[in-house]
Amino acid sequence: MWSKHPKALPYLFFSEMWERFGYYLMIGIFTFYLKDAVNGFNMDEKESASLYGTFIALVFFTPFLGGLIADRYLGYRKSIIMGGLLMGAGYCLMSVHSLPMLYFSMTLVIVGNGFFKPNISTLLGNVYSTDQY
Repeated sequence: MWSKHPKALPYLFFSEMWERFGYYLMIGIFTFYLKDAVNGFNMDEKESASLYGTFIALVFFTPFLGGLIADRYLGYRKSIIMGGLLMGAGYCLMSVHSLPMLYFSMTLVIVGNGFFKPNISTLLGNVYSTDQY
C-alpha cells in the first residue's frame, strides 16, 4: 500500500492523525469540563462559550504566524517537532486542575498548533513535488 508513496508519508500521516485526534477529543469535552460544577471550573454558559470561542479563533489564526516563522527562520521540520512537543505538553498539562494552568496549557496548544498545522501540510506537499508524482 505504501510502496508507491514517499517513505515520509506514513510518518506525516500518523503525526497529523494523532494531532487531529487530540484536538477534536479536547474540543468535544472542553465546554463540559469548563461548566462542570464538581470536577470542572463551574463556569456559566457565557464564560465557557467565550473561552471556547477565543481558543478556536486563536487556533485558526496562529498557523499564519507559524508558517511565516517556519519559512523565514526555523524550517518545516523544526517547526513541526516544536509544535508537536508544545501541543503534547499543553494537552498533558490540561489534566492539572487549576485555572492558571488551564490558560497556560491552552496557550501551549495554540502556539504549538501554529507551528505544527501549516508546516506538516507544506512538508507533505514538498515530499510529493518530485517529478515522479
